[in-house]
Amino acid sequence: MSTTPLVSVVIPLYNGMTYLQQTLDSILTQTYERVEIVITDGGSTDGSCEWLKEYDENPIVKGYLPTGSGAAANWTYACELSSGKYVKLLCQDDILYPHALEMQVQDLETCPSARIAFAQRDMIDSQGKVLSRKRGCQGLPAGLVSGKAALLAGYRAGTNIYGEPEAVLFERNAMLTALPWTDDEPFLLDMFFYSKILANHPAVTRKESVGAFRISSASWSTRLVSEQRKQFRSWQHNAAKIIGEVSWKDHTLAFINNEKTTALRRSAYAWLNLRNQMG
Repeated sequence: MSTTPLVSVVIPLYNGMTYLQQTLDSILTQTYERVEIVITDGGSTDGSCEWLKEYDENPIVKGYLPTGSGAAANWTYACELSSGKYVKLLCQDDILYPHALEMQVQDLETCPSARIAFAQRDMIDSQGKVLSRKRGCQGLPAGLVSGKAALLAGYRAGTNIYGEPEAVLFERNAMLTALPWTDDEPFLLDMFFYSKILANHPAVTRKESVGAFRISSASWSTRLVSEQRKQFRSWQHNAAKIIGEVSWKDHTLAFINNEKTTALRRSAYAWLNLRNQMG
């Protein structure tokens, strides 16, 4: 019997045919030995559901939800179907680098008190070109960090220092306790979920990119910036309640950094739109 922990990589799918094969290939080429792939479809209308039903090249766990179930329900269902000791949620258009699972399993096995592992990630465009490298984890030390210290670092930073789910590996039992995913604040459903784990458990951080998330002008625009800022302030308020005591200095820094992030995001989206228009 293998002593190598099983890792479940779960993909909540919805109209994701464009990049799904690339995403799957990035899992199938992992250097880590024991990987379970779980794919759930939330009522796709682009042929994704039919493709999934016929996909038999490698053993995978499949699940189906009715159309209109929503992202949070799909993410929750995918995680519930997992059976590995560790779980990574991978969005349908993101990719993992070959050593991602090997490195993050090592991080959690080396720091057994941690229940969530963070790492840096790259940002790519719709064609897969790298736009930015080694994003995230600012304010977090490499290695073990208490959950409340990790929350305070995120509170101060005014931006998502933890990363999209492809940069995160969960210990399954802690993840199940934190379920369900909720989309009351849809731009930050990942950060609100991380907070539920960090409220009770330490984390471990790796200052190295383990994957890439995709961004395009089709999915983001400057009109969304104000809503993103509002939702991040809501997350900061929630984090402060978990931390228990936040100094005035930290509160001021959090506000300033959130405003800086908003300005940078507005500029980035404008640049992406211009880049898209220029071909």
